[in-house]
Amino acid sequence: MGRRRLRMTARAAGLAAVALIAIGGASAAAAGPQAVAGGTVRFALPPAVTPTYIYPLYPFADYTYANQSFFEALMYRPLYAFGDNGTPLLNERQSLAEPPVYSNGGRTVTITLKPLKWSDGHPITSRDVAFWENLLVANKSGFGPYVPHNYPDNIVRASYPAPNRVVFTFNRSYNHYWLLYNQLSQITPMPQHVWDRTSLNGPVGNYDETRAGAVAVNKFLSRQATQLSGYGTNPLWKIVDGPWRLTAYTPATGYSVFTANTAYTGPGRPRLAHFVEVPFTSDAAEFNALRSGTIDYGYLPLFDLSQRHFLATHGYRVAAWPLWAFDNITLNFGNRKLRPLLGQLYVRQTLQRLVNQPSYIRNLFHGYAVPTYGPVPQSPLTPFVSAQERRNLYPFSIEAARALLAEHGWRVVANGRSTCEHPGSGAHDCGAGIARGTALVLNFEYPSGSVTATQEAEAYKSDAAAAGIQIELAALPSNTINSQGDYCPGPGCKYALLSYGLVGWDYGPDFYPTGGQIIGTGASGNSGSYSNPINDRNILATHVEPGLAPLYRYQNFVQAQLPLLFFPTPVFQISVIRNTLQGIGAQSPLTTITPEAWFLTR
Repeated sequence: MGRRRLRMTARAAGLAAVALIAIGGASAAAAGPQAVAGGTVRFALPPAVTPTYIYPLYPFADYTYANQSFFEALMYRPLYAFGDNGTPLLNERQSLAEPPVYSNGGRTVTITLKPLKWSDGHPITSRDVAFWENLLVANKSGFGPYVPHNYPDNIVRASYPAPNRVVFTFNRSYNHYWLLYNQLSQITPMPQHVWDRTSLNGPVGNYDETRAGAVAVNKFLSRQATQLSGYGTNPLWKIVDGPWRLTAYTPATGYSVFTANTAYTGPGRPRLAHFVEVPFTSDAAEFNALRSGTIDYGYLPLFDLSQRHFLATHGYRVAAWPLWAFDNITLNFGNRKLRPLLGQLYVRQTLQRLVNQPSYIRNLFHGYAVPTYGPVPQSPLTPFVSAQERRNLYPFSIEAARALLAEHGWRVVANGRSTCEHPGSGAHDCGAGIARGTALVLNFEYPSGSVTATQEAEAYKSDAAAAGIQIELAALPSNTINSQGDYCPGPGCKYALLSYGLVGWDYGPDFYPTGGQIIGTGASGNSGSYSNPINDRNILATHVEPGLAPLYRYQNFVQAQLPLLFFPTPVFQISVIRNTLQGIGAQSPLTTITPEAWFLTR
C-alpha cells in the first residue's frame, strides 16, 4: 500500500529530495543555549493542506498525511511506530508494543504491549487492540488502507490471553518485514473504556463484540468525527495515549492548538506547553509569516531560495526534509489503441532514456533532488534497495533513444514526425499491433499550478522531440488528473503519460516498499492498468517468502521492465527552523513529527 501524493494535495511549488542538509544557516546545536521550560511552537502546514479527521479508523477520503502524521498520531499512537533517526525503519522506542514474536511456522504472531496508560490513567491493554480489531473487521470496506485478502482478512484467529498480550494467527506464514511494516503497522489501539458506545451520553459497553454492535459503534464514532466544531471540546477526543491533546481547532481553516498531555507515559514527555499548527492558503502567505517571525518551523518555497541569507541572518536555519517516496509517470496500458505501443519494452526504454534526471535536479530543483532508478526509494538509503537499483539502467541519451527506435523499424525524424516503417513482431520490427505509418505522438497530462512541474514536462517534451517523439502537453486541474488516473481499463482513459505531481507515490502506512497497490494486476492504485504475471508473482513473493531477496527480485524486474517512467523524487519540503527551536533531529522521511522532543532555548 502507498499513497498518491497528489491525492494528499501536493506542494504546488514543487520541491526535490536530498538527504538532510543544512544551508547557510546557524548550526542545529549552537554553543551555550539554555533550555526553556514550556513555551509554544508554531508549525506551518503546507499550503491548502489541513487536518480534517480525528478518528483513527479513517475512510479513504481522509487517508492523508495531514490527518495521519500531523494530527492523529500526536494523540493516538499506532501499535508500531516507524521513522527512526531519519530512516523509515521500525522505531522500537516509540512503539506501544515490543517487536512481534513468531511461532507455529511463522503463522502465529504474539505481541506484548508495553506498560503504558491513557491520559485518564486507564492502562492500555489488549482490550483496546481487540476494540480496534472488532470495529475494523465489521467496517473494513470503509477503512482507507484496506486491501481485500490482506489485513484483517488474512487473520484466521485473534485472541487476547492477557491484558498485555495479543495473539494473531494468520492464514499462512508471511515475510516478517511485510507483516510488520505493511499489516501490523495499520493497527491503532483505541480507548475501549471510553469509545465503546453508540451515543455520546449513552453507557459504555462491550458493543464491539458483536458485528451489529461494532457497526453501530463505528457509525457513532465516525459521525462524531465529522463534527469538526467539537474537536476541541468533545469528551471523546480528550482521552489520548499520545503526548498531545487537541484543545482548540478551527474547522474553516484547520488551525489546531495542541496542549501537552501531562499524563503521557510514553518515551519523552513533552517539553513544550503548546504546539500550534498554522494553515496557509499559499506558499507566499507562509513565507510572509516566516519573514515577519510568526512561524517557528516553516518551509522555504523553491522560488524563494534567494532568501536563504535573509533567513540565516534573522534567526533561522534551513534543512531539506527528505521523503520515503518516488516520482513516476504512469503509462496507460489500459487504452487499447496505446497498448501495442506502450507494451513494447524498447518503447518504454526509449521514453526512460529521455528523462534527463541530472539536468532536472541541477536546473529545475537547484540541487534539491535525488534521482529515481526504480520503485524503492534510494534516499534515505535503507537495506530495502537492491544493488542493481542503485545504478541507472537507462541513463539519459538522445542518441541511444534514436538508436533504439531505428533498430526496431522506425523512420526517426528528429524534431519531426517519426513513423513505423517495418511493422511486425520480429526482432527489428515495430512490434505486434503497430501498423505501418503509425506516428510516435503521445499526450502527457500533468497537474496545473506548479511552475516546476510545468518546466519538467516542457524539458521532457523538448528532449523527446530531439529523439523523434512528439509529446503533446496538457496541464489539467488536480481533480481532473485524479479522475483520469483512476483505474479504468479500455479506451476511457485517453492519456498516454500521466503525472500526479512532483511526487507520484509515497509509502505509508505500509512502509515496506512492495508494489502490489501501484502495479499489481487489478489493484486500486494501478492507474495505468499494468499487468504482468511475472511481476504479480514477484509481488506475492515479497509478502510470503522470507528475507529481502524477494524484494530485490521484485524491484530489479520493475526497474528493467519499466511499467512506470522514473523521474527525480521531491522532498517533502525545505524546512526553515528557528535557531532557538532545538531537539528536532533528523526529519522523518515518513512526514511524521515528534514535537514532544522539541524545546525552546534562550
